[in-house]
Parts: sequence; C-alpha cells; structure tokens
Amino acid sequence: MKLIDLITIIMLIPVFALALVMHIRIKRGKLKPKAWPRVLGIGAGIYAFVSSMVAGIFLIPSSDLLNYVFFAFFLSLAFAIAGYLSGRKLAERFQDKN
Repeated sequence: MKLIDLITIIMLIPVFALALVMHIRIKRGKLKPKAWPRVLGIGAGIYAFVSSMVAGIFLIPSSDLLNYVFFAFFLSLAFAIAGYLSGRKLAERFQDKN
C-alpha cells in the first residue's frame, strides 16, 4: 500500500465520525435547520484545509510547502462554499417538508 492510500483512508475516518455525530444531532433536534449551512460550510472548509495540509506535509518536499498552503486555502474555500450552499438547500427542503 502506498503512503497516499494510507493517508486517504485515515482521513476518511474523521469524516464518517463527524457525519454520524451530525446525523444524530439532527435527528434528536439539537441542531436546528437554520444552523445547518454555517455548520456544514465551516466544517467542510476546516476539514479540507487540515486534510490537505496533512497530506501535503507527508507527500511533498518542504520547499513546495508555501505553494501547497495557498492551494489548501483555496481548496478549503471552495469546499466551504459548497458545504454552505448544500446545507442551505438541505435546510430549505427540510423546512418545506415540515
């Protein structure tokens, strides 16, 4: 198994754990639909930045680290926007259903 495969598998574990926690909180009513866009946007952005940086630290030479920081920042920004828009759409559908 290559190092990139191992890192990818390890980075998927927190995603499943966080998704399970969020699902439980939504089903119990602890997380209101009004907060879903912010939670998904911030969570997706932070996760994308941290996972990109971890993968970058282990896989790229240290001379390219500054370039990878900028790449991770803009990638996390894109993930945050996508998470926010997805959370907004999910919250609208949930409120329309009720």
